[in-house]
Amino acid sequence: MLDVLDSEYLKLARIKGVAERLVIWKHAFRNALLPVVTYSAILVSTLVAGSIVTETVFAWPGLGQLVIDAARRRDIPLIQGLVLFIGSVVLIVNLVVDILYSYLDPKIRYAK
Repeated sequence: MLDVLDSEYLKLARIKGVAERLVIWKHAFRNALLPVVTYSAILVSTLVAGSIVTETVFAWPGLGQLVIDAARRRDIPLIQGLVLFIGSVVLIVNLVVDILYSYLDPKIRYAK
């Protein structure tokens, strides 16, 4: 947020007389959210995919434990379903992030 507040376009908005509240909330905050949204998507994807290791190490029941048990039993359809589910969760998270990008940054608009 500090890097965005020091940018030239915000200085120009202040010189033009735009209210400080509007400069911060409309211009600075929306642009400062882009890295936060990106990192949050990476964290959610890592959390879902990393549940396999965490649940195996701590013997917690869940999707990760189910994947390991299915691999031990050589239950191929179950493994395929779980991989498809985990992949679709990652895909949906990335889709939501792309939609949030177009909402947060007006420079990022997708063609119709």
